[in-house]
Amino acid sequence: MSKLTIATGAEADAKAHLQKHGIYGKSSSVVSNIFRISNLIRNHAETHLLHDYGLSFSGFTALWVLWVWGEMETNQLAQETGVAKSTLTGILKTLERSGYTQRQPHAGDKRRVIASATVEGQALMQKIYPMFHKIEDDAVSALSDQDLDATKDMLRVILATVASR
Repeated sequence: MSKLTIATGAEADAKAHLQKHGIYGKSSSVVSNIFRISNLIRNHAETHLLHDYGLSFSGFTALWVLWVWGEMETNQLAQETGVAKSTLTGILKTLERSGYTQRQPHAGDKRRVIASATVEGQALMQKIYPMFHKIEDDAVSALSDQDLDATKDMLRVILATVASR
């Protein structure tokens, strides 16, 4: 067994605590590791990359979605970024102050709002996404191509399962 696959002290402690209460299952280790990985990557990206450009991870995510898929209604953008619509409003205000996004009323319904990345926002993403991708590559560098494919597929199964609930 690789040193990398052995549970950390924190994971072993959590498992022992949960077992003591009769509520431990392997799912606990899987889900807690997903959270831990996500938080580590998020914190690393914010500290070592995004901060230099005045972006939070949530702001980066919203700008990334608009960069990849183009303009969209704010309710859909909130869903795609995994934040509440009220939280998205603050994120977009911050991005607008930096000149990276803009909002405009929907042509057919003035109550709805369309968000889009500006030319400056698109240029920023083209500049920083390669650096963010390096963080992603570093995070999975200990995995073989076969491991990457298997992990990607298993995570998609988990996503589909959670999304179907």
